[in-house]
Amino acid sequence: MNIRQETSSQAPDLTGDLPFVLSSHSVRILKVLSQLRNNEYRRSRPVCLHIAAAAGSGKSRLLSHYMPQVSEARETTGSRYREAILIEAPYDGNCTKMCRSIINSCLPGFPVRKTQNIHEQVSDVLQASGVKQLLIDEAGHILNAGRSGQQYTLALIKSICNLGITVCIATTKNMVNVLAADEQLASRFKRVELPIWSESNDFRQFLAGIEVELGFSERSHLDSKTMIRWLTAHDCCVTFRLLEIVLAAARLAHCRGLRHITIELLDECWKSGLSIEEKSLEN
Repeated sequence: MNIRQETSSQAPDLTGDLPFVLSSHSVRILKVLSQLRNNEYRRSRPVCLHIAAAAGSGKSRLLSHYMPQVSEARETTGSRYREAILIEAPYDGNCTKMCRSIINSCLPGFPVRKTQNIHEQVSDVLQASGVKQLLIDEAGHILNAGRSGQQYTLALIKSICNLGITVCIATTKNMVNVLAADEQLASRFKRVELPIWSESNDFRQFLAGIEVELGFSERSHLDSKTMIRWLTAHDCCVTFRLLEIVLAAARLAHCRGLRHITIELLDECWKSGLSIEEKSLEN
């Protein structure tokens, strides 16, 4: 993978988060999501997707990157045809709140009718809005609702699937056994995983992509064996933690007028973060 090597006349923009950086794993998942949206709609038993990964592995960033490509942002009032909608499961796993989120994603401000079963209202609104794919981030929150609450929400997901709408849930691996215990859902959901990074070509390519986005005038060689071994040795093996450390080092380099990231800067940022964690534990 080619890395920008020319001297840039502009300083790198390190405010906010980096743009989404593709990896071989994320490309595969994005392709599967698109295929399911295009090919499974209105089938009697559409194939659904379960993205299972450790916390901080980039599930939310992946879904947020996917959405603008397939479903334009909608005005705050009125409805617009949308092929896909993305919601986040409520922390308490409450099914009624999830239903309201689905309805609001299709028709902002649409009142929930107390005279009609809310599952039926969700079905009506999804069909009226032409939704082909429902993405549920943080779906592991379903487990916080207790056994009866879980069953109510799983029944909602089944009813949505029965409309011919493909569902994608993103969770940590604690949902794997829950789906496996339900024969209907186990047969419908295909599981894919985002990795815990380790020394590999995939990791090198991912780090090379990050370096391009950082925009320094000189190479930091993030994809070198030395850098990779430092990152893996310091538990920077999930995407969130990796980006946190690398971005902190990049901002420090920029403040000091340096043209690239060094191991010494990574060390300094890691020790600084560790000391903060230790102080919070003491308190």
